[in-house]
Order: sequence, then C-alpha cells, then structure tokens
Amino acid sequence: MRRLSIGLGLAALAVLLHGCGGNGGGGGAGVVVTDRIAYVRVVDPTTGNPIHNAEVYFMTDTGAIPLQRVVATTTGNPNEVALSIARAIKSDARAGDFMLRNVGDNLFFRGLWVRPPAGYTAIVRHTDPQNNKRVIQTPNAATTTAACLVASNQAGLVRTVFGAPKLIDFGTIEIFPNNPQIPPPPVDDACP
Repeated sequence: MRRLSIGLGLAALAVLLHGCGGNGGGGGAGVVVTDRIAYVRVVDPTTGNPIHNAEVYFMTDTGAIPLQRVVATTTGNPNEVALSIARAIKSDARAGDFMLRNVGDNLFFRGLWVRPPAGYTAIVRHTDPQNNKRVIQTPNAATTTAACLVASNQAGLVRTVFGAPKLIDFGTIEIFPNNPQIPPPPVDDACP
C-alpha cells in the first residue's frame, strides 16, 4: 500500500513538474515513462461502456498479477488508480480502463486473463492497437499454462518481448454478455 501511494505521488509530481504538452514518450501529457506500464480497455460490445466488476490479470509463469482499475477519484483502494494519473500516462484513458505499473524485466508474460462478472460469458474479442482482432473463449480460472489468454501471441520474457520501459498498450477487450439476443461471434482460435 505504501509503495503504491509513493508511486502515485511520484506520478502526480511528474505531471506537475512536466506540465502539459510535449510528447511524453508514453502517450500522456508530458510524462516521461520510466517503467513498463501495461494498459488495456475492457468494454461491453453492445454499449462500448466499461464493464463494472470485471477483473484483468497479467499472467506470468509464476502466477497472476492484478491490474488496477482506473477510477474518477481514488478511495485509497490499492486496486484502483486515479483517472488524472492514468491520463498523465495515456492521454485518452478513461474510468473503467485497467493498468499495471512497474512490469518487471524478468517476468515471463503468458497473456492477459479476464474474469468476467455475472451476466457475461468467457467469450472475448481482443482488438490490439494495430486493429488485429481475435475472438477467444478464456479459461474459467487464471492459468499459467498454455491456454486462451488475451495477447498470448506476445508471450515471452518481458524485457525481450516489450523492450525498454514504455507504455504497453494492449488495446481493447470486449466481453460478450450472456444474452441470447446478442450472440457472441464465433471463436477464431482452437485453444489447448
């Protein structure tokens, strides 16, 4: 908790010191990114709105690391990050997005796992920043073995796959509702 508070305080200080403008290196308003920050948007495909109670995990060979939900104003919850801080890193950030700061060099990334909330299926469509789309059925539980994880095509040692510290934008994940009137698209990949 203390480490998170210090990190958020330093990010806020960076915003104040750097001000607006500039190219920031991370898509934000003048903030220079000095660590790797994973970022993803999770929405309902029918409304485009954030899905409340969804959870996103950065899966590694040693386990799951939860991403923090971006919220309008923080309540001191360590699972949340203020929108003002998120926008300093990614200018088009919005409440309901997810981010993870300080992604370590030596982690072996497996993919992102989404825990869908009640009323949603395990079928997700991932659209990466290059507009590549993949429809998968995610596993029922977090896993560190081969499975249908979002961005699993980028699996590997973090420092090798993602390079120098920067914003790692994973794009958008749409979670399909459990509604017969809105059937999900067919799954693209046959996953193990």
